[in-house]
Amino acid sequence: MSALILPLLLFSIFYFVLIRPQQRKMKEQQALVNRAAAGDRVMLSSGIFGTITEVVDTAAYVELAEGIEILVSRAFIQEILEQFPTEALEEGNDEEGNDEEGNDTDDIDELEDIQDSVDEDADEVDA
Repeated sequence: MSALILPLLLFSIFYFVLIRPQQRKMKEQQALVNRAAAGDRVMLSSGIFGTITEVVDTAAYVELAEGIEILVSRAFIQEILEQFPTEALEEGNDEEGNDEEGNDTDDIDELEDIQDSVDEDADEVDA
């Protein structure tokens, strides 16, 4: 009798720690996939962002950019978004590229300058 207690205890711990949470995640993911409709902004499991233009059975057409659509399995829809991350960044910045605190958020020019100087140094070394 006592030989059965330890395996049952281990199985019940295994069930509540691993199996049950995984089943809950699978149900939530399935509900998300079933809820996806045309016009939803989504992130695919590959990290690609797009807008669903049409849902067909187990697949969906996702528009990545104007005029560029791909057909993906609905199972690869990882998240339905309120807005794309770039839109959230644009909303938080003023016309000069500063956020509410006045911090400069437009570092792209600075990074391009650094890349240009690195490229120039590499050209000098090659010469």
